[in-house]
This record gives sequence, structure tokens and C-alpha cells, in this order.
Amino acid sequence: MKKRSLIAALVVGLLMVSLVAVSAQSAAGFPKKNLKIIVPFAPGGAVDVTCRFFAELAPKYFDGKKIIIENKEGGGGVVGQNAGAKADPDGYSILAFTSSVVTNPMTKQTDYTHESFQPVIMYCYDPEVLVVSAKSEFKTLDDLLAAAKKSSVSLCTPGKSTSHHTAGLILEQKIGVKFDYIHNNGAAMQITQLLGGHVQAGLMAYGEAASQLKDGQLVALGVMSDIRIADLSKVPTFQEKGIDILYGAWRGLAVPAKTPKDVVAVLEKGFTEITKDPQYIEKMAKAGYPLVYKNTADFTKHVIQDAVDFKNILPFLNQ
Repeated sequence: MKKRSLIAALVVGLLMVSLVAVSAQSAAGFPKKNLKIIVPFAPGGAVDVTCRFFAELAPKYFDGKKIIIENKEGGGGVVGQNAGAKADPDGYSILAFTSSVVTNPMTKQTDYTHESFQPVIMYCYDPEVLVVSAKSEFKTLDDLLAAAKKSSVSLCTPGKSTSHHTAGLILEQKIGVKFDYIHNNGAAMQITQLLGGHVQAGLMAYGEAASQLKDGQLVALGVMSDIRIADLSKVPTFQEKGIDILYGAWRGLAVPAKTPKDVVAVLEKGFTEITKDPQYIEKMAKAGYPLVYKNTADFTKHVIQDAVDFKNILPFLNQ
């Protein structure tokens, strides 16, 4: 019996050594080929654009290797997120990770949850902005909310259960307004709908509408932040109007949950260095995307808390 126990212990020990050796080798020379970021939304939106900023600088920080952007839009992010979850956990397939990874599995039939992924870094936090066309009948936030209390106002989002949709639901619950949601596959379509007069208003991250806001095609009526946005200094926050709501879209990068920790560490280091690059900082600033960084550990905590918070409003989402 003792002999068998000793043999068993030796086998377990060898297996552990083997696993450690494999882990140690997994990041050796990583990456050895080009990386891929799966963007689960259409080209042109904030997630797509900011990932392309990473791609432009990737060779400098990943030993000459490139980052290829692969857009897999559909289902409010589900199609691309599913592809990211099923990718080989080797670090070469990275998901453009947004709050919809948390919300989609709680509201739709998916083969993944946020726990299917290992967050790498968060690089952006963008407050929600309520926007209308410059030709809109609504000239102020008070105008729009007053109308929405009398009858529903059509409101476009980049997909059901996204952070933008959630922001609208929270607003409905807080002040008793009613929106007729028009969901689509990305910010570019939202802008087309707004400018074409097909929808009355939209909830978007500031960075997604910055260009049209600057040239006057769109008008911002309110911002869901605790302070006014510098570029929209004349636009009131919802809090200034007595509405206690702070909400925004976070953007980051993640890999499949079983990706070796040392590979994750290499990715964290590379992407972190990119966020410190003056060229990257300048691109984000010019595009109007707030650069807010969290490392792997802090971003993981953020995602877990976001899941808890969203679960609390889930009963309202399903009404």
C-alpha cells in the first residue's frame, strides 16, 4: 500500500512539474506570430476605432508582430463575443471587451458569460451622452424629458442590453419617462438614423459622436457624468438637472479564461505600454475617447462588480 502511495505521489509530482514547465514555456518568445483582436461590432464605432489605435502601434511593443482587426458584428455583440470565448486560449485571439459581455449572457441565449474570459486591461471609460439631430424639435434636456413623460420618445442604441440600453432603462426607472428603443449593430448606424430623422434621440458614448457633435450635425442635451465634459462645456450633466444618474461605457481587452497567466502578463505589459505611448494618447484625445486605465487585477474586479450591479436591474430590463 505504501509503495502504491509513493508511486501515486511521484506521478502527481511529475505532472505538476510538467504543467509548470509547459506554463513557463507558454510565454517564451510570445508572441511568435501576429495577434488578432475580435471586435464584436461594426467598423466605425468607438470599440472598432480604439482597437485600431492599438493595431497601429502594436509592432513597437509586441516584438514586431502586428495586430489584425476582425469585425464580427451581430446580435448586439453576441456573435463576436462567442467567437472570442471559443478561441484557442493561447493569447493570439483577443476580444474587444465591453460591458455587453456582462449583460448579454443575462439577457440572451449565449454559450458564454463574463467568466468565460480573463480581462487584460481597461483603457477607456466614456460617459453616456443623450444626443439628437441638429434639426430636432428638442432643444434642451428638459424639452426631451418632458415629452418622454407624456408619450414615448424613440431612442436608438447599439444593441439590446448594452450599456447604452441599460442607461436608458435606469433613466426610465428614476424619473418615469418612456422610450421606444430602436436597437442596431453599432454607433455608425445610430448616427445614420439620427441624421436621417428616423429616430428622435440616441444614447451614445461621447467619443462615438464627437465628430458629429463638433461639426454641429448632432447636439448633446445631457451627459451622465459627475462633471461636464470639457468639449461640451455648455451641456449640463443629468445631476445638474436633479437626476442622480452616472453611467458610461467601459472598453477593454480580454482573452479566453484558460489562457496561461504568463501569456496574459505579456499582453498586459504590451498593451499597458501602448496606452502610455504619446502617439496613442494623442489619438485618443483627438478622437474624444477618455483614456482611463486599469490593469488586469483591477479590471477583473471592475467586471465582477459590473456583473453584480447589472443583475440588480435585470428585473426592469425584462419588463
